[in-house]
Formats: sequence, structure tokens, C-alpha cells
Amino acid sequence: MNETVRLVDIKKNFGHIKALRGVTLSFTDGQKTSLLGPNGAGKSTLLRIIATQMVPSSGKLVIMGNDANQNSVTVKRDIGVVGHRSFLYDELTVLENLKFYGDFVDAQESEYDRVIRVTDIERWKDTKAGNLSYGLRKRADISRALLGNPSILLLDEFFAGLDQETSSTLADYMKELKSQTIITTSHTPDLINGFCDRSVYIRGGLIEKEVKL
Repeated sequence: MNETVRLVDIKKNFGHIKALRGVTLSFTDGQKTSLLGPNGAGKSTLLRIIATQMVPSSGKLVIMGNDANQNSVTVKRDIGVVGHRSFLYDELTVLENLKFYGDFVDAQESEYDRVIRVTDIERWKDTKAGNLSYGLRKRADISRALLGNPSILLLDEFFAGLDQETSSTLADYMKELKSQTIITTSHTPDLINGFCDRSVYIRGGLIEKEVKL
């Protein structure tokens, strides 16, 4: 399998707080990894660094063979991100948001129908994002992240705000993805471990252990 993400001795400091204290880890295509650990362990910080939303204090990040710190614009095209904060524009409808982001990844018209079906949000595609409930907005954000079939999916607190039926459906969908690298966190490990093949436990900004599922 081909390596898609490689982190070498990644550290991140926020003033005197050492969020990550030297993380070395790699991910391959088709591999689905859950990041587990207590609040403040560094899971979200690690995902934001891989997403190139945050620059590490030191260390090296390679994504799809590119040095991410020097080629962030290039590597972003290979990454779909769902985080705590929505990337949708309130004044645009769900479909308008998807088309806006779709232009960045050269999405075909059929892509919009596909990602809307995956998250079962068709009834709300013409609703402005600012008028959506938290759960519906989360589903729309997941649709956005799936546009263009990115090589890497980063899903932070993936199931937060989603009802049980939607969570189960999306877990099944992720399980069927064979070529994409998926890295996810959640406070519901049973759900994410249902489609992941590896768990990485993080504590105090360090890798505590890895478990093959």
C-alpha cells in the first residue's frame, strides 16, 4: 500500500502548553484510523496539522509525497475535512455551498447529487446554511468534504450532532470506501471502530499505543 500521510516528530506548542510532544506516525491508502484519547490529548490538534490548517512548531509532515509546510495549497486538494467548525457560508443554500467548494476540486454536476444522497440531505438542499439545525449543518459539511473523492478524509468528532440512524448509515458508507485514507476522532469509539481497522491512542500529546482492529 502507498503511504499517503507521514508525520515525523511533530510538536505543537501553545505558549507554555505542549499540545503535541513528538508524534511520528504514518497512514496508507485505504487505511481507516481512529484517534482515541481523553479531552486535551492532542487529537484535534493533530488533525488540524494534517489538514494544513495549523503549522506545527517543529517536525515534518508529508502528504501524498509533498512537504505539506511548503506545498499547502497543493495538498489541500487531496484532503476532505469535517471539523468542529462548519465551513459553510450562512447566506448560501446547501447546494450553493457545495457548488462553491466544488469549483475548487473540479466537481462534476453528478457529484452534488451523489454527496447529497450519501448524507440524506436532499430535502434541505435549497435551505440556507444559516437556517439549518446543528445536525443538518453537520450533514451538509460532510457532503462538502466528500466532493471530488479526496484521497484523505479527516473527520473530527465525526458523529457529533448526528442521530443514530444517520450515524449508522455514514459508518456503513465509510466502511465501503476502499482507497481513501480516513483519520477520525469521536467520543463514540464503538461507531468509528466499526469501520476503522486501526486505533491510535494519544495521551498528553504522545502516542500511547496502536491497536489493529
